[in-house]
Amino acid sequence: MATTQPTTQPAAAAHAERPAALRSTVLAALLAALVILTLLGHNRLTDWDEGIYAQISREMLSSGLLIPHWNLQPWLEKPPLMLWITAVFFKLFGVSEFTARLGSALSGVALVGLLHGWLARRHSLRAAWFSSLILLSTFGFLHVARVGEMDTLLSLGLCISLIGLAELHLDHRHGAWLFWLGFALALMTKGAASITLGFTFVLFLALEPTILRRHLGTLSLGFALFLAVVLPWHIALYHRFGEAFVQQYIGLHILHRATSQIEGHITPWWYYLRVLLLSAIPFCLLYPIAALDALRRPALRLYRVFALFALIEVLFFSLVKTRLPHYIAPAYPAFSVLTAVWICTRLETITLTKPLRLRLSAAVCAIWIIAALITAAPRSRLHSPRLPNGDVTPNNREQVALLKQVFKHPAPAVAAVPGPLLDWRPGHYNPIPTVIFYANRPVQQVLPQPLPPGTPTDIYAFNPVPFAAAIGSQPSLILVARSLLPQLPAGYTFHLIASSPTLAVGTIARN
Repeated sequence: MATTQPTTQPAAAAHAERPAALRSTVLAALLAALVILTLLGHNRLTDWDEGIYAQISREMLSSGLLIPHWNLQPWLEKPPLMLWITAVFFKLFGVSEFTARLGSALSGVALVGLLHGWLARRHSLRAAWFSSLILLSTFGFLHVARVGEMDTLLSLGLCISLIGLAELHLDHRHGAWLFWLGFALALMTKGAASITLGFTFVLFLALEPTILRRHLGTLSLGFALFLAVVLPWHIALYHRFGEAFVQQYIGLHILHRATSQIEGHITPWWYYLRVLLLSAIPFCLLYPIAALDALRRPALRLYRVFALFALIEVLFFSLVKTRLPHYIAPAYPAFSVLTAVWICTRLETITLTKPLRLRLSAAVCAIWIIAALITAAPRSRLHSPRLPNGDVTPNNREQVALLKQVFKHPAPAVAAVPGPLLDWRPGHYNPIPTVIFYANRPVQQVLPQPLPPGTPTDIYAFNPVPFAAAIGSQPSLILVARSLLPQLPAGYTFHLIASSPTLAVGTIARN
């Protein structure tokens, strides 16, 4: 009786190809490391997420790993796994831009190697290399892999789970353990962002109902392990903070983002079509064709779960009201697998001479280069950090250079000044995440007078207190816009330590 289940190589043949698959995987991982790690720490950290996560990881070295802190205050917005990893790298190799991004970068290398090794065993070395090259030429993937954020580790966990479900389709029991292990990794990295995996799992079981019957016991044991991994930290934080933890962890980052366009991220429902065209060109043009092929062709049922996940990821976050480019980053690895398999399937039906293969490869490279150049400027704007009002965050180059000058190797007179660094700059939006990181001390924004009642505030960009509440008779360090110094109220004295064209660092005290 015929079966629609995908075939794999016989056990002996598969075993014979293991050395070749292993060598190929090592080469792919080395290529990924070269692409992702090169000049990783060259640029300064960006404001918002990258600066926030780096500072939380640094504060873990002194405050402990259980409760994340930012600016010396408990920070309850995300799970801690990526923060723990970065804290370990800070402990081992020192605090720097490179180590702040290393966990994300190594997750990207591991992700390329994981998909390459799996495709080499389950399909072919050709498909494995196509997948690796497509993923490493996807700008959206490279962006998240080279910044100190959580999306690449999240993607790694989700891909481990997808491979687990594909292995269950082949009746391999270890697939259940891989699924729950990857799910736990994803949830402990970015919490609710892993919800699309849950939707994929339910739909996958609906389409493959016999899998649940055949592997119910292993799936149940895996679920118990999943709970043992994810529950302790969540229970500990709820026990410590109660309703405040629920409001920040679930209310802000699940319900509020899902139902409202917050922090100035006002985008149309088709926003991710633009993201894909700018961040995954030209291969994104093949994404819908490759996904549909995996869904409808019985011979490709092994890859159906990747198509389900990729489509759910894009559709779900299109329905969510707050949309950011990196929200669909976990779809890129799945699409790379589908596109690689689709290309290999088509190549199997035609014969290409060596000269024709070379010309075709050159044409693809030329198309990629042209597409990259055409989309470079809008892609840069797309991935620029944004203020809560929707404007792109101002360039922090001058600010970071000044803070490094003063605080990287602080003079004894600077190190002896206690308390936070005060921050007095014009306007209502002056992000402080990188100010905290590069000053290596807490930051308090200040204004000469109290804010009028009802003025919106934001802990990351505009949360000032009046001079009278922050400045005493003992000197405090202050970062100030030089244009504001003539407006310094009578009764306060400022002494300059260092300056740049528009900023100054000094001490301020009440007379």
